[in-house]
Amino acid sequence: MELSKIITVSKPVCRLSDLDNPHNLCRRFDPPLSVCFTCKGQHLENRRYYYYCATCDLEFHRGCHLFPPEIKHPCHLLHPLTLIFLDPDFQRSRIASNWPDSSSESDDYDSCEENSGSYNEDHIVKCNYCRKNLRPEEEFGMAYYHCSTCSFSFHRICVLVRPPLTIENHKSHDHTLTLFPRRVPLPCDACGLSLDVPLDHVYSCLLCNYMVHRTCIYLPRVIKITRHPHRLSYTSSIVPSRELSCGVCRKTVDVNYGSYSCNNGCHYALHSKCATNKKVWDGKDLEGVPEEEEEILEPFSLIDEETIQHFSHDHHHLKICRNGGSSHENKFCEACVLPMTLSDCYFSCIKCEFVLHETCASLPRRKHHPVHKHPLALFHTSSSNPIERKYYRDGFFTCDGCNRNCCGFIYRCRDKNCEFQLDVRCASLPDPSIHDCHPHPLFFNFTEGRCMGFESVECDHSEYLECIKCDDSFLCLHCATLPCVAHYKHDKHPLTLSYGEEETSDLKYWCEICEGKLDATKWFYTCDSCSVTIHVKCLLGKEPGMPLGYYYHMARRIMRTRGTEKLEEEERIRRS
Repeated sequence: MELSKIITVSKPVCRLSDLDNPHNLCRRFDPPLSVCFTCKGQHLENRRYYYYCATCDLEFHRGCHLFPPEIKHPCHLLHPLTLIFLDPDFQRSRIASNWPDSSSESDDYDSCEENSGSYNEDHIVKCNYCRKNLRPEEEFGMAYYHCSTCSFSFHRICVLVRPPLTIENHKSHDHTLTLFPRRVPLPCDACGLSLDVPLDHVYSCLLCNYMVHRTCIYLPRVIKITRHPHRLSYTSSIVPSRELSCGVCRKTVDVNYGSYSCNNGCHYALHSKCATNKKVWDGKDLEGVPEEEEEILEPFSLIDEETIQHFSHDHHHLKICRNGGSSHENKFCEACVLPMTLSDCYFSCIKCEFVLHETCASLPRRKHHPVHKHPLALFHTSSSNPIERKYYRDGFFTCDGCNRNCCGFIYRCRDKNCEFQLDVRCASLPDPSIHDCHPHPLFFNFTEGRCMGFESVECDHSEYLECIKCDDSFLCLHCATLPCVAHYKHDKHPLTLSYGEEETSDLKYWCEICEGKLDATKWFYTCDSCSVTIHVKCLLGKEPGMPLGYYYHMARRIMRTRGTEKLEEEERIRRS
């Protein structure tokens, strides 16, 4: 919800005016201020102007106009609120020299977050709006508004949030909604969450027995999220055909309260708050906006049954290779940067060293992924477009899913103001994901906890998968994308990733590379034929998922890329 809907900042409201008929303050430059109503101080020479209320015939220093000694507030209609300073020696005139002018700077709706600490002296007061303890401040001491009759208190910041007494929004409700100034532990009819929450107000329609958060009044009518292929519409209730779980948090959707459901009749629903979460929704209300069919870009064109023309390597053809004997050795996929194995089918350039796994060659060029709210586009290292190539200028980019340094293909956000990016391994994880380290499906829930592979990999977490059946079962994308099969140069057999043995024998395990002890209850790589065991970090190196020897391969790629840039620059100079 925009701040302009909460507080008028262009012309300050006189805080002593009637709530039903508020009037504004105006700036005065001449004649000089006589007596400030708030601090009782005289004209200050270093001030260009002051505020004047023509209706009340009152004058205020700039700053003092925000904090008169007594105010009326719509959240406490019974009695006026009195400004209190716990420091008896505090000079109120200091407000004028330390507080910004609300007519030129926003009174931030969230600024009460600054009062996050607790005040553990004899006098403890809690704000009735943000629910946080009041505490002394460096500039103002402990200043707040208080009603001694009702023991009702507001931070000096929170009191600036003056909600309107009534709201009309016929998109959300047919009747006028009226401010309900008390906190009640009842569910909101729009989202199902409790009305007794801080930093929000409650509005009601007594005719309909309808109560709602103020923020829920402005919920969008039609939205599009990356977790579902169709648009979703807000509805006040769903006709239950079967029990539905939320597509974000996976908890049951209560059909008696507002939620979002698919326009095309899919059995898909979201809680109102989950659907409009900043990580899920792009902030666009699509009501009345015609739906456009998204262009489908094919990753390659078929030349014949064994040859393709891939968009990332459009100057040469790629030919399929199956069970190619020793031809796979020392070859790394340009997209996922994993090495080719004997069992892999891959496409190889007929004229250079460019290779792609068969599955990587089919990666979609446009992708909707649940880990990000905007569509993603596939970029590649050999692009002739300098805008795309700049992401690889130093050979690496950082994946926002796993926090690894990556150098393969990149899925980058298509929104020009967003720099979110994923490597192809993180972008290829489905929702839900099946992983051998856990017996249940894992979901993208935007929750976090201790990763199941942390002690083995010492991963740098970013995004997580979560099991909704088990308590505290999380897997970060860093560990979720570790190769299940790897190769060790001194072992002719492939090594498989073991996720720890619950019961270990009396035999001790040793790492083949570092010759140190290996804890068999942690993750490690092993060869079933040779009984070789290796630490994950020892086998994969300092960048898990980038096999040893890959850096030599990447150095050659960077040299090719920069060589292409140099040739293009020389050609541009020659033509000019």
